Amino acid sequence: MTYHSTHRQYLTMLGILVALLLLALSAFAQETTNEAQGQDVNPSIGDGEMVFEGRLRYWYANDAAAKASHAFTFGTNFGYRSPTYKGFQIYLEGESVMALTPDLFFDGLNDQIDRTVVTDVETIELNQAQIYYTGQLGETKVQFRLGRQAAIVEDERFIGNVSARQDDQTFDAGWVKVQNDKRGFSFEYAYMYQINRLLAQVGDWRSNSHAFMMSYYKNPLVRVGLFAHLFDFKADNPGQSLQTFGFTIDRSEVPQDRVALTYKTAFAYQTDYADNPIAYESLLFNGEVGVSLPYIAVLNVGYELATSDNGVAAFQFPLSTGQRLHRISDKFISPPADGLHNPYVTAEFRNLVWGIGGWLGYHTYLSQDESTLLGQEIDVVLYRQIVPDLLRAELTYASFLGEEERFSDLNIFALDVVFEL
Repeated sequence: MTYHSTHRQYLTMLGILVALLLLALSAFAQETTNEAQGQDVNPSIGDGEMVFEGRLRYWYANDAAAKASHAFTFGTNFGYRSPTYKGFQIYLEGESVMALTPDLFFDGLNDQIDRTVVTDVETIELNQAQIYYTGQLGETKVQFRLGRQAAIVEDERFIGNVSARQDDQTFDAGWVKVQNDKRGFSFEYAYMYQINRLLAQVGDWRSNSHAFMMSYYKNPLVRVGLFAHLFDFKADNPGQSLQTFGFTIDRSEVPQDRVALTYKTAFAYQTDYADNPIAYESLLFNGEVGVSLPYIAVLNVGYELATSDNGVAAFQFPLSTGQRLHRISDKFISPPADGLHNPYVTAEFRNLVWGIGGWLGYHTYLSQDESTLLGQEIDVVLYRQIVPDLLRAELTYASFLGEEERFSDLNIFALDVVFEL
């Protein structure tokens, strides 16, 4: 859904009014809570929590195959979390994204098709609306969530909310989890009946999808996970309908006060599902080892292989947060049909200097037969909390150097200023 100038003016005014309204409601809620202190009363709406985040962003992207984009955008997330009553809680959240330079970047929907893609589409929509429950059955913790939600599973490699973009990916879904920490066991199930994608309402997919996840973590040095994903996106995107079965093994607890070795590995088998017109089989392997330095950094060396089925198709990640693996360019968020080798190194810093944190990444991409170098990428993210619990700044840089004609060079620079309440 793309808005013209009158709509942008409306959205700007609406965003300002919503921010002022939330500030007023937050003050009222705090006053109501203060008045209720020391009294034995049932929770009321005034005991809830207002949530607001405003993100002012400049995103420069220059693909060698297109004109450079200069995307100034302002995104807001504004919500209300009710007090907990007998284990139940309600959360409502709206979202808006406004383009301040709509003619200077291609968002995937507008008419600036000669410019580099920056997927920050203008929209105003209901981002989350859910009822949530948490309770105990003896030693077992039980949770469920029903409604529109921002799901994040494990490291977001298969299912995530793509938080790097202004418009979140959310899921109209039912989710349940049972967890017993004493026995070191958990089980999760999710049914997704709509995927709310990044291109506002235009990009949403109807869904009849299931996700099963089971984890055993009794030993602090070993956590074993099993998963099954049955993704059916109906007529909206049948080419991405697939089924995936796999397992993960990693360290369940990483101490923060001493040097520790870390590791993780994942193996998965994937094939077409539902009405996918392409019949294929593919495998995924990921292995990573690293060292955690107390209060300083985590350094990792990793390798990932997404195999091809004779050039027909390769392993796919339709609901993942690709940037979670520090690949900012998104050049290989969907591996090419001829498969992909991806050796990489990453470093995540908790505190570099002056309270600055961040991470660095370097990736090399090769075709499955390893005869062709496809490209190399360097990624840098730095962030600092300027005012605690209120204001932070984030700096992003990426440079992709393509080594084959089909993958052009891409340079990215971004600055985000984030205001939170």
